[in-house]
Amino acid sequence: MNIKINNIPRFMQSEIEKLQSELSPLLKKNMKYSFFSTIMIGFSIINLFFLLFKNDSYPISKIALAIYALVGAIGFALLKENKHNQKEIVKMSQKHMLERMKESNYLTDARKNNYYKKVNEQPLSAMNVFLEFLAEEQQRKNKSFHDE
Repeated sequence: MNIKINNIPRFMQSEIEKLQSELSPLLKKNMKYSFFSTIMIGFSIINLFFLLFKNDSYPISKIALAIYALVGAIGFALLKENKHNQKEIVKMSQKHMLERMKESNYLTDARKNNYYKKVNEQPLSAMNVFLEFLAEEQQRKNKSFHDE
């Protein structure tokens, strides 16, 4: 989730970095699982195909068949774990965003509730909602700073 956007303000970059540091162990694990599952599934399918359909002259080895099937099964198990981890990443990022919104002293409770609702109802656009929240919060901070 290494977001590198040079056009966003520094206060938003710092919040994104906090979120990334919280999620980075799970993201690394997820990337490894994804990589290995793809390789294992591909290896298994290709070898099973050649063993079962293109192997005319040699007898089919039950041991090789079992090994390729086992490798494929492990690959699919890693893929399923990867999907589970992706859901966990979404939950953790939503939790972080909601806690950060809760900590804000510059927005009214009604505005915070509006952002809570948006994050919970639209999880795919939660990051955009979070950045919108940060922009509004910074705007209110600047306004209160200039009013003093």
